[in-house]
Amino acid sequence: MPPEPPPIHPDRLRLSLFRFVELLESRHIPYMIIGAMAVAIWGQPRATADVDFTVLTDPEGLESLGAEAERQGFVIDRQWLEWNPLQREFQMRLTSGEVLIDVSRPRDRHDEAALDRRRALEVEGRSVWFVSAEDLIIMKLKAGRPRDFEDVVSVLSRHRDKLDIRYMEDWAWRLRVYDELSYVLRGGKIG
Repeated sequence: MPPEPPPIHPDRLRLSLFRFVELLESRHIPYMIIGAMAVAIWGQPRATADVDFTVLTDPEGLESLGAEAERQGFVIDRQWLEWNPLQREFQMRLTSGEVLIDVSRPRDRHDEAALDRRRALEVEGRSVWFVSAEDLIIMKLKAGRPRDFEDVVSVLSRHRDKLDIRYMEDWAWRLRVYDELSYVLRGGKIG
């Protein structure tokens, strides 16, 4: 496994996040922040070099968003697209200085439902849309990497009593990650 990139200064991450949020809002594109930034909100913050978004658009809308992002000074990582040709309709990677911005369209019905349940949270006096804690857990279980399980445990340790367990169990069953969810809910240790 390649080493993780060095952490980016939090101010640079926030600046890139806010710039991209402004772009999405100017185009009236529903979005939610997922990944490590969402883990920092719902669980234990950890170093990251990127910001991850899920956006509600079609393949043409994603392409148009990329073109507008470039006009506003973001750079499309065309090498990433070349190395990941099956992702073109679903995902693009932008850079803003040294910050990576991964933008994905919903890949399944759960991702679509998660957009419906997103939460507006205040970050430095601005309202920003984040994935809900429950949907973040399901997304992390779908990904299934060791880091994702650690993230799930971190969210559970902070919000266990506030989570809609029935909602998570329903999606976990449909997505075939029910055993994984049951394990972490029982307090199973990772690593």
